Amino acid sequence: MTHKLKAMAAAAAVSAGLALPQGAAAQENDYTICFVSFSLQIQYFQKTVEGAEAAAEELGVELLVFDPQADATRQVTLVEDCIARQVDAIVIDPIESNSLMGPINEAEEAGIPMVTLDTAIDHPNILSLVGVEQYQTSREFGRYVAGYIAAEMGGEATIGLMIASSEVQIARRDGFVDAIESVLPNVEFAAEGDGRNILERATSEAENMLTANPGINVIYATGDPQLQGALSAGASQGRDIAFFGWDDIPDYFIGPIEEGRLQGFLMQSPEFNGDQGVRLLVQHLNGEDIPERASYVPTIVTPFNLDQVQ
Repeated sequence: MTHKLKAMAAAAAVSAGLALPQGAAAQENDYTICFVSFSLQIQYFQKTVEGAEAAAEELGVELLVFDPQADATRQVTLVEDCIARQVDAIVIDPIESNSLMGPINEAEEAGIPMVTLDTAIDHPNILSLVGVEQYQTSREFGRYVAGYIAAEMGGEATIGLMIASSEVQIARRDGFVDAIESVLPNVEFAAEGDGRNILERATSEAENMLTANPGINVIYATGDPQLQGALSAGASQGRDIAFFGWDDIPDYFIGPIEEGRLQGFLMQSPEFNGDQGVRLLVQHLNGEDIPERASYVPTIVTPFNLDQVQ
C-alpha cells in the first residue's frame, strides 16, 4: 500500500469514529491468533492477510493463516482446527455465515473470541465486524452510476450484473439495484451472472450473458474476479460497455480505467481489514474494550482521479 493509500485508510477510520490502536506496538505477547481467509487465490484476500501479518508482527503475536479456497465446508473444518489448536482468538472472513454457527458455538465454549471481516454474524462470540457497510456503500455507488447513466446515456441503459453468490456480494448487488431503480425508471436489468469468485467461471458467465443480451451497455460487478471476467468478455466481443465494480485496484484494472472502459471503481483497503481484525482481538485479549464495528468509506476511482490514488 502506498503512503497515500495508508493515509486515506487512516483518515477514513478516524472519520468513522475508529481510533487505530497503536499503543501496544512494542509489547510482546504470547498470543496465537488464527486467520481463516475466504480464498487466497484472489488478490483482495491476499492483501487482507498481508495487513493481518503486518499487525501481528508489530504486536508480537503469532498468526496462523488458513485458506479454505472459497469452500464453505472446508472453512468450517479450518475453524474447528483452530479451536483444536487452542489458539487465543480467531479472525474469519466468512463464506457462508449459517454454516459457521456450530464452530462459533464451539469457540465460545472454549473461550476463544472471534472477529469477522465484511460479513456480519449475529452471535455473542463475534466481538466486532471489520469492513465497509456493504449495502449502504453500494447504494451510494449506485447513485453515482445513476448520475453517469443520466448524464452520458440519456437516463436509459441495459445493465448486466456480475456477482458471486456470497452474502457480501449479494448485499452489494441489492444496494446497487435499489439505488438505480429508485431514480432511473427507464433502466433495465437484463441478466445476472454468478462468477463464484473464480476468474475462469466469471469470464464464461460474462461471455454467455453478453451473447444472450446484445443490448447490455452497462455492467456492474460486485467483486474482482467478476469484474475482470466481464472486462475480458466485453473486449473479446468488441462491445461498447461502461463497466463499474468493486474491490481493490490491482494493476490489471489500470489499463481499462485509463482507456475509459472502467468508468467507476470502489477501491477498498483490504489491508485495513486484516490489520484491524488482529489489533482488535489483541486489544480484547489485553482486557480493553473494542468497538462492535470498524469501518471506512471506500474511494470511488474514475479515469479522472486515477493519478491521485496510485
